[in-house]
Formats: sequence, C-alpha cells, structure tokens
Amino acid sequence: MYKILFFNFNPAASLHLHSGFREAGCEVYHSSSQPGDTDGEILEDRLLAMINLYKPAIIFSYGYWINTVNMEHFCQVVKNAGLFHIHWAIDDPDCFRTLSLPVAKKADLVFTTAREWIEKYQAEGINAHLLQFGCYPPLLRKVPPEDRFRHDIVLLAHNYNLQWNPSYFAYRLNGIRNILQPIVAHGDDIMVWGLWWQDADRIYNLPGENYGGVLPPGNEAGVYSAAKIVLGLQTVGNSLSTLSARTYEVLCCGAFHLSQYSPALESHFQKGIHLEWSTSPLETLELVEFYLRHDAVRQKIAAQGQKEVLKKHTYMHRALSALKVIKKII
Repeated sequence: MYKILFFNFNPAASLHLHSGFREAGCEVYHSSSQPGDTDGEILEDRLLAMINLYKPAIIFSYGYWINTVNMEHFCQVVKNAGLFHIHWAIDDPDCFRTLSLPVAKKADLVFTTAREWIEKYQAEGINAHLLQFGCYPPLLRKVPPEDRFRHDIVLLAHNYNLQWNPSYFAYRLNGIRNILQPIVAHGDDIMVWGLWWQDADRIYNLPGENYGGVLPPGNEAGVYSAAKIVLGLQTVGNSLSTLSARTYEVLCCGAFHLSQYSPALESHFQKGIHLEWSTSPLETLELVEFYLRHDAVRQKIAAQGQKEVLKKHTYMHRALSALKVIKKII
C-alpha cells in the first residue's frame, strides 16, 4: 500500500482523512504548516527534511493556504522530489478560483468536496474526483457528560467576517439569522464556542452569557455528548454534496443535530429521521421547543443519525473511495 505524507495548510482546522487512510492500510504521516512557512526557504528546508525522513511516494495537501505557506515553493519542492501530489480542495465551491485552482493546476490529482465543480476542473484540464468530509469515530464518540459542558443547546462554529468574502459567507449568515439569533433572543440555555463571536466588526455579536470562548482542541466530543441539541451552520447552499464537516462529526458522537437547511443536507440525510433542519426563525423555535420536551424522540433520531454516518460517512469510507481512484492512476 502507499506511503503518504499529508500536509495541512491550516492547522486550526485539522481533519482526520489521514487516519482513514491509515485504517485502509496505508503508511501515513501527517504535518501542518508552521509559523515561517510563508518564507520559501524555511518551508523548503522543513518539507525536504520530512521527505527525506519519511520517504513518501505521495504528498496529500489540503486546507486554507493564503498567508500560511509559500505555495509556489511548496509545489516546486514536491515536483522536484518526484512525488505524486494530490490536493484535496475542501473550500469548494465558493473558493474555487481563489484557493483551489492555483494549487490544483500544479497537482497531479485533485479531489473536491463539490461534485458539481468536477466539470469546472475538467474544463481546466485537471483530473478531479469527489471526496467529501467525514468523521473519525475513535475521536468523535459518545462520552459521559461533564457538568462544565452541560447545556440544552450548543454550537461550535466561527463567526466569520462577511466582508472577507461576501459570496462565500452569505449563506452562513443566513444560517446565523435563522438558527442562532432566534434561540439566543428567546432566552434558551445555549452556549457557543468559537472565534470572533464578540468582535465589533461582525454583523452579529453574542451576549457574554452565551459565549464560551474558543474550545480547546479535543473537547468536541465532550460538548456534543453533554448537550440536548447541537446546532449546525452550513456555508454552502449551492451544492448537493458539500456539507459542513461538523455535521458528520456531531452525528458521529450520537448527538441530536439541528442544522440550517442546505440542499446537500437533504440529499444525504432524512429530516426527522437522522437529524433536523430549519429554514426560518419560527421553525427553529418550534423545533427546539418540541425536541426539548420529547427526550425519547430526540434520542431516537440521534441514534439513527449516528448509525447512518457510521455506516456510510467515516473517513475510512472516504479513504477507500479515494484509493480506488488513486490505484487507477499511479
């Protein structure tokens, strides 16, 4: 099986696809960008040291890279080393031009989270295939609830600045208005963890009593397991395949998930069977009121959602799917 070095350009958003490849039988190593990687020489020295140490046949890159790595140097080092470069374009579809395409043009193979964008890659002469987010059960599983995380409703998400990329974050803002704002205004027991929720330049600011700060890594399962309802925001509203990674992670923990509606959510899961979604503030409040009063119904849906992702959407499933493509090319 293959020896692969995974390289995450954005260590603040680490995914566990590499763990799925390891479970599938590959010899896997994982690294993330470090301060100084925007300097081409520093990045080159560090990357060459890893290549010489691990001797991979494949470099598998992913993540937000602007202001974190010198991409020209990264791709050139990989090419000069004679390694097969696979890039996972996890910010498709909305960042196709700005983030995905510049790397994809230099890679040997591209995977995208947006099925609809495969044709766009092909139009650029790029070999692209579908590879969605998933979950990693050994890390995201039901754990005994802790009092410090115990709330009726929780949300793990960042409050991005709409001005950074209006088209990219517009759908997410719609979710904040339909899902989060009405619950906070209603006075329910809700706690939110993530970046920028009280920054003055954001369109929506959380009250202090509803903000838990930035959750230390490794506590996600604890938060999900202690809550009655875990909310979800979706950034993409124009794809049938691109879902928030957190959707899979919440369900993997056996938590009850109430998400902002998206076409991809409806194409992968059944409303009222695996999870719930809302399209308006009124629907959100009605769903919250109902499910907080009906524990057995809520717990049944949570169990069914967990069963569905464990059956179809783990990173082991994703790795096996990707390996079928890779084996045809290498």
